[in-house]
Amino acid sequence: MKLARRVARLAGAGLAAVAAACSTSPSMPTTSLVAAHPTSPSTSSTFSYYNQPVTLVATTGVATGGASPASTVEVATDAGFTTIVSTQPLAAGQSTITLDHLSPATTYYWRVKTSAGDNPGTASSPQTFSIGPLLVIQSPLPVQPLADTFPHKRPTFTVTNATHTGPNATLTYRFDVAADAAFSNVVTSGTMPEGSGQTSFVPTVDLTPGSTYYWRAEASDATKAVTGPYSTVLSFTTVNPDDGTFRYTLTLHLISAVNCSRQFDPGPAPPDISFDGELVVSGDGLQYSSGDPKGYGIALNLQRDHGMLSGTLGGLFVWPGARATIGIQINETVASGSNDILGRLTGAARGLYVAVGFPNEYDCDGQTGFALVPHQ
Repeated sequence: MKLARRVARLAGAGLAAVAAACSTSPSMPTTSLVAAHPTSPSTSSTFSYYNQPVTLVATTGVATGGASPASTVEVATDAGFTTIVSTQPLAAGQSTITLDHLSPATTYYWRVKTSAGDNPGTASSPQTFSIGPLLVIQSPLPVQPLADTFPHKRPTFTVTNATHTGPNATLTYRFDVAADAAFSNVVTSGTMPEGSGQTSFVPTVDLTPGSTYYWRAEASDATKAVTGPYSTVLSFTTVNPDDGTFRYTLTLHLISAVNCSRQFDPGPAPPDISFDGELVVSGDGLQYSSGDPKGYGIALNLQRDHGMLSGTLGGLFVWPGARATIGIQINETVASGSNDILGRLTGAARGLYVAVGFPNEYDCDGQTGFALVPHQ
């Protein structure tokens, strides 16, 4: 019995000690709290870098006991919130915050922390959203006119469309044509919407024939304020002459007369002979003619392929200095030559020459040089 009473006394003393210890521990919060939490954007949402700023929406916290809840939105670049990039309080009655401009190609984590009165609260579960990548535009590739070509006074400038990465883009192309490689003297320019595969521009003004120009193009998206680098700068020289009717002088020089059908003495080599006439230019076609009422004359029909010429030379005329009255008739002669930036056309023609005026006619194979220059 004594032992039992002693055990009872010790147990009572222990309970009293425990009661005393509990009376000195912190009390439970007197404020109950329903914490705020994210509602929008939905988790894993993606925003274009160019559609910022991003707005976050959260529920408002609710507290009892007369306390006002205080909520803070945190945004970080990691799930552990060790690298927080934005901390913004939600004022009373506020449910949205607008973030500063965020970095491209980055996933962000956000949560809401709420407290009220003596209740320290807790943080909500995090949600994520992403900011898309930057738009990167490459330079377009020149197609025409290429370097060292000879287009007309209103050439068509064409590029292969620029490649780009990142978000969808609506591209336009700016073309610049200048009289110098530094583009300090731009003579014409234009902006065109992107075509299918290629984009082209035709100037609304004439370029000067026989002049050298430089051109380039760049692609941009105005809605995103993004512009790519310029294309390679290419130079070209406009053909001369371009479309129109011009006074020109044609000079012929007999190079050879061989394989004649009869032996005859034409006398000394005839001097050069010149004709004054009109050159009609239409695109790459050139037609020159000169004649007189007696029926003598000369015609030169050429096709121009950049700086090279091909076509026919023909006519009937009297070559001065020839023994007796000798007319030289050139039939369907093939002509070839070149065109320079001063509008001069030069070359040689080979074909059938017929000497008339003797008792008999003489057919010869011959070659004649020609020079067609603007009339002075």
